[in-house]
Amino acid sequence: MSTTAPPLDHTDPPGAAPRGQTEHPKAYYIVLMVALAWPTVVLSMSGLLLGNAQGLIAQHFHTTQIAWFTLITTLVSTMSVPFLIKAADMFGKKRVMVVASVIGVVGETLCALAPSWGLMLSARFLVGIYAVVTALTYSIVRDVFPAKWVGTATGVVATSTGLTALAGPWLSGWLQDNHGFRGVLWFLAVNSFVALVLLVVFVPESPLRGARTSFDWIGGLLLGGSATALVYGIGKGSEWGWADGRTLAYLAGGVVAFLAFVVVERRVAHPLLPVRLLADRRLLMILLASGAGAGVLFSAGTINQLLALYPKIPGMSDGLGYTATENAALGVHSSILLLLCGFGVGWIANRWSAKITLVTGLAVAIVGLLVTHSYHYEKWQFIVFGPLFAVGMGLVIASGPVLIVEAVRAEDQATVNGVNSLIGGVLSAISTQVIFSVLNDRANVVQGTSLYTDGGYKAAYTAAAAMLAAALLLALFIPKVRNAAAAAADSPVATPR
Repeated sequence: MSTTAPPLDHTDPPGAAPRGQTEHPKAYYIVLMVALAWPTVVLSMSGLLLGNAQGLIAQHFHTTQIAWFTLITTLVSTMSVPFLIKAADMFGKKRVMVVASVIGVVGETLCALAPSWGLMLSARFLVGIYAVVTALTYSIVRDVFPAKWVGTATGVVATSTGLTALAGPWLSGWLQDNHGFRGVLWFLAVNSFVALVLLVVFVPESPLRGARTSFDWIGGLLLGGSATALVYGIGKGSEWGWADGRTLAYLAGGVVAFLAFVVVERRVAHPLLPVRLLADRRLLMILLASGAGAGVLFSAGTINQLLALYPKIPGMSDGLGYTATENAALGVHSSILLLLCGFGVGWIANRWSAKITLVTGLAVAIVGLLVTHSYHYEKWQFIVFGPLFAVGMGLVIASGPVLIVEAVRAEDQATVNGVNSLIGGVLSAISTQVIFSVLNDRANVVQGTSLYTDGGYKAAYTAAAAMLAAALLLALFIPKVRNAAAAAADSPVATPR
């Protein structure tokens, strides 16, 4: 898979528009930045808003399978994004973004209207296609902005996601407390439609095209089948029994499908995963450690959301029964710290290496989970100990992309970032299902809805910490890499292994 577009002709004067394009007034580029940042903010905001709303959704539809509300979207986006990025290279980035946005708007609208759990999951399947828009946004910025605007535009799009950490909790609280989960779903549907209109009206098509090559359909089906079988088998293990033949069949089938995927990737001309790059032990360790770390951390955040927002019913449910607004207030300082971590990672990476921040982040997050395991009953405990998890998460999320910059050549950056997203998505889906399986093992089912006990929350914190410990072990064995400043300068000096 290649996600790198052909470079622009360097004979263009510095700061000029790409050859064949007209230089526009400043106002045009400001509007263009807004049009590209809008869907990025909506997509990042949806994770927080829906994470907070899923407790109400589970209780409304009386389902014990609420994990699939996010899992199905994660799986679809993880498996579809590589194909859609390749299609964008061949047929046009804007064209693919528009098609994915239309599908996303339809999916979000159906979610808001869904009268049944089955239709809700079908709609969430469609929403998974929408995730490619963010992946393509950064690429199209480089293609349609003049050189002097590229850095500014990329920074605006990237930092716009900070609105999620700052405004997201408050918005989520207001919507959920005043309009219920339907209000959250309608907010996302309306803003997805606005993003589509801005994209169609203001964003030009990229003038760059990649070579038309075949799609690795077999590899995609095997990887998708492997991830789905593993996730489904883990989810059903607590219901069927871990030694049950059906559970073992799904788990074994997932492993066999993955092994077949590896064989196929070594043989096809244009693999979904570039085997030549993954043969580098350093890069493979980076992708596994950062992908597993980020995936588990996103999954572990679900525990806090469920604990805070589920009702407190003596003998049945050990949730804390906070409103969404109360929950937002408890975590606002942690959100700010999470944002600041990105600056810290950049400073350290330029002097030493982002391996330091990755290892530190994983260790701090593990401590945060273990402390929360024992202290999660009072508001002051979330205020005091919550920043540990937030700082750990911020360091890990910011370190992965920087480590990739440090480890691979410039021409392989886009491809490897796509692989990192793919691995992170699969591992996030698996870790999410592990956490929900642990919760469900100690849940009480009332009117078709799982209500979680304190023992379940404690076991979930322990499971998340154990998975992060595995990621930490991988991170410790990452071979030495260049610092970010040397990598950015494309230093020809070989990196010690």
